[in-house]
Amino acid sequence: MEKRASTAWIYLASAALSMFGNAVAGIVWPWLVLERTGSPQAASIVAASIAVPSLLFAYFGGNLIDSVGRKPMSIVSDIISGLSVIGLIVVDSTTDLTLGWFIAIGIIGAVGDIPGMSARAALVGDVAVASGKDVPFLSGLNQGLGGISFLLGPAVAGFLMSALPIQNVLWITAGCSLGAAGLTALLRLGAPVAADEAEEADFAGWRGWRAALGFPVVRMLAVNTLLAMALVTPYLSVLLPARFQASGQPHLLGVSMSAYAVGMLLAGLVATKLASRERLTWALGMSLYIAGFGLMGFLHLPWLVIAGMAVSGLGGGVLNPLQMVVVTESVPEQIRGRTFSIFMAISQVAGPIGLAVTSVVLGFTTIYAIAAALAALWAVFAVVLIAWGLRLLKV
Repeated sequence: MEKRASTAWIYLASAALSMFGNAVAGIVWPWLVLERTGSPQAASIVAASIAVPSLLFAYFGGNLIDSVGRKPMSIVSDIISGLSVIGLIVVDSTTDLTLGWFIAIGIIGAVGDIPGMSARAALVGDVAVASGKDVPFLSGLNQGLGGISFLLGPAVAGFLMSALPIQNVLWITAGCSLGAAGLTALLRLGAPVAADEAEEADFAGWRGWRAALGFPVVRMLAVNTLLAMALVTPYLSVLLPARFQASGQPHLLGVSMSAYAVGMLLAGLVATKLASRERLTWALGMSLYIAGFGLMGFLHLPWLVIAGMAVSGLGGGVLNPLQMVVVTESVPEQIRGRTFSIFMAISQVAGPIGLAVTSVVLGFTTIYAIAAALAALWAVFAVVLIAWGLRLLKV
């Protein structure tokens, strides 16, 4: 029994290590781009250049997850992510890190990151069977660990960059990815269920993607991902930094992001028990999002913004584990990797779309008006999504 239970903790430790490394890299990467190129726009150019190839990685990665296997793809993806960071260190040590190098290495990193996150999410069903832990327990704890990583990662990154050469910090992020791969390799999972030839034919190629989108609950979750990313990304990437920069309060930007992480952490722990009650969890999480985004709409009032970020974190901490539970329990395992890859692909596209629209609208109005409009739009969309979810979800 102890050996079975250890499988769950190894999986969670691997996920925590990977998420922490990504949280640190999220601070180190744009800082390094700015430091080496001297251009504030360079980080945006790099992100935009990676977005389109990421769609291809989500497509091919989803196919590989379901054909090669969830565990092997999770391992390989983390190794690629780690090696891409090591490649960045090598280039920085031997030549000038130009914008072209950042784009090329960023694309290589995305080859690992995009399928890797989908593979790790798809693994939760296998780990549940092998460990005897239920899916809500694993998904809730995974979300809680994500909250801890999101809370501690930026702070640790800032401390490390002030105390160590930035290349040493990069070695730490590479070590996190490679360590996560090593832990995943230690997982002892049962043999995958073999699909018969008819099933293989039904799920081959594009048919597998169509089969995944054929589930109404997957379509609903995909629409939710699209709307959430399109509305939230401009707020976090443009409006919030602009607000606190204009007022000379950069510390409040950090407090806001930490408030979201705390909310996500607390809700993730509750979700270990709540996620099995799907309708209640869906309605609660979406309602928290409405309340949180509503408070964030008052962009001119910093403490309401911070409160809104905390409430939104609670909503995310409730809903993210629910998505993992619903997909794992509703979708055949032969297309589970492609299903999670759908959400990953949408998130890669929706954010840049939202940023592009926001950049145009900013020419005609203020950040405060846009923040209020985003909150109002989300309230309308969320009410529709709540009703949609209550019709589809069980319990």
